[in-house]
Amino acid sequence: MAIKILVFDDDELIRMTLTNFLKQEGYEVASFNQPDHCPIYYSDACTCHKDDGCADVIITDLNMPGTTGINFIEKQLRQGCKVKKIAVMSGDWGDSGLVRAKELGCMVFKKPFSIMDMKKWLDEVRKEFQDKPATLPLNFCERYKNKASKPQTKTSGIPLFKPVK
Repeated sequence: MAIKILVFDDDELIRMTLTNFLKQEGYEVASFNQPDHCPIYYSDACTCHKDDGCADVIITDLNMPGTTGINFIEKQLRQGCKVKKIAVMSGDWGDSGLVRAKELGCMVFKKPFSIMDMKKWLDEVRKEFQDKPATLPLNFCERYKNKASKPQTKTSGIPLFKPVK
C-alpha cells in the first residue's frame, strides 16, 4: 500500500507542484492550503486506528495564515497523532523555528529547495517503511468530514468527500 502524505502550504504553486510530484512517485497524497482546512485539525484527540495514523508523513510550510507549521505539528503531537515522519519547509527560517523543528524531529527544507532533495529524503523514508506492515488507506476524509467546525472551502489533492475505504 502507498505511503500516505499530507501536504500543507498556502502557496498554491508549491503545494500543487509538490502534490503532483508525490503522486507521480506513487504516494497517496492529500494537500491543503492551511491546516484548518484539513479535517484532522478539528479533532481534540487522535481517533485513528490504534496501530495506524491518518498519514505516514506530514510535509508543512512554516508560515501559513492563522498558524505556523510548528504550532500545527505541536498540536497534532499533543493530541496523540501517530504520524511517523514530518518535514517543515520555509524560506524564512528564524533561529527559534529552526531549533524547534529539529527538537520535534522534523526534517527541515529551506525554500527554494530542489525537489530532488525532497525525493532523496522520501526515498529514505520509503526504505524505513519497507519492513513495516501495510497501512490503512488515507482515511481521515470520511471519518472527519462531518466533524469540522469550519466549512471546508478550499482544498486541493484528494477531495474531502472522496470515499477511501
